[in-house]
Amino acid sequence: MADVIAVLERARSLELEIKTQIEHIEQLHRISKRAVESSAYARETVAKLARLEREVNTSIDLMCDAKAEALTYISFLTGEERAVIEGYFILAKSWQRLANDLYMSERRIFMLRKSGLDKLIRRYGDKEAI
Repeated sequence: MADVIAVLERARSLELEIKTQIEHIEQLHRISKRAVESSAYARETVAKLARLEREVNTSIDLMCDAKAEALTYISFLTGEERAVIEGYFILAKSWQRLANDLYMSERRIFMLRKSGLDKLIRRYGDKEAI
């Protein structure tokens, strides 16, 4: 059985990585619109954009696989625990943002996180403690 925590962390880290890559691509798109003055610079920017977009597409494929695997575990949870675990690991929200979005205190969010992860570990097993 796969390490539940590692699967969840992998899904979260890929989400954060892709967000960063997409921001970088958007920045390059803005730069490329201003790169009209030098055709060599424009070609270089377009080539870099194409390469980065291919990398992002590959990363997105990996992220989808990681999220699908994580969701198979998370689907065991229900209610508030599921909302917290899914929000943090799948949507890559911060704890503070989750507390605001779910209208809960951060303490309540952390309690739900702990109980949700405990249930997942009991259900699917895990080599390491939280």
